[in-house]
Amino acid sequence: MPKQQEDILITIVVASVFFILIGSFVLLIVFVFLRRQRRNKAEKEEMKNRFKQTLLQTQLEIQEQALAYISQEIHDNIGQILSLVRLNLNTIGQVADESKLNSTDELLGKAIRDLRDLSHNLQNNRIHDIGIVESTRQLLLSLEKTGRYKTFFRTSDDFHILDQNMDIILFRMIQEIVNNILKHAAADEIRVDITSDASLTTFCIKDNGVGFDTTALTKERTGIGLQNIVNRAKLIDATVEVKSEIGAGTTITLHIKPQLSEI
Repeated sequence: MPKQQEDILITIVVASVFFILIGSFVLLIVFVFLRRQRRNKAEKEEMKNRFKQTLLQTQLEIQEQALAYISQEIHDNIGQILSLVRLNLNTIGQVADESKLNSTDELLGKAIRDLRDLSHNLQNNRIHDIGIVESTRQLLLSLEKTGRYKTFFRTSDDFHILDQNMDIILFRMIQEIVNNILKHAAADEIRVDITSDASLTTFCIKDNGVGFDTTALTKERTGIGLQNIVNRAKLIDATVEVKSEIGAGTTITLHIKPQLSEI
């Protein structure tokens, strides 16, 4: 075979091998890209499903807590008032005692006011209608009514509206934090500060209770219920910051990115 033809053949073989390698490399890149794309799509779909499940669970928890609140208010407050009214009516003789009539009238007025407040609170449990700020305010007001706690609430004027579904999960997280304060902190003051701009919303919940050693949070089966809060936070791309010191109270800060609320 002439030298020139041999060189041409070698060139063709080398070029063919080169293009085959290039083609294989491109196919490999496309395969990896498609595989990663499918995996990302599956992860996103799983995240959506987890979000929907958590949203449903949160709605049920809020409804359950609202029903428990109704039951307690009717039994401990309105029920007792009506029992006193019945007692007064049963002890009124043929000649009505004006003082008893006045007392009965006052008790009935209080029962009516309490029923109106209860109805108002039920309306305000609808997070979709009133939003996270007013829901948090009403939660603190209900604590004030017990006479056991002083509450302080502050929010920025330029509060950035969150997604309604995020509001429900976020409100449940705040409820859990407050419940932990009531159960474990031995506090008598609770402060909630909300700050917000276009890129970040921050909820800061602080108490003046006994505090705890935060190193215990890294140990298994500890954290006074905070793990559930952290798990919910992940679903709305929020972060949870815990600061506490024994004898100096606890501060829990939730950082939420409003622009990532479209889950």
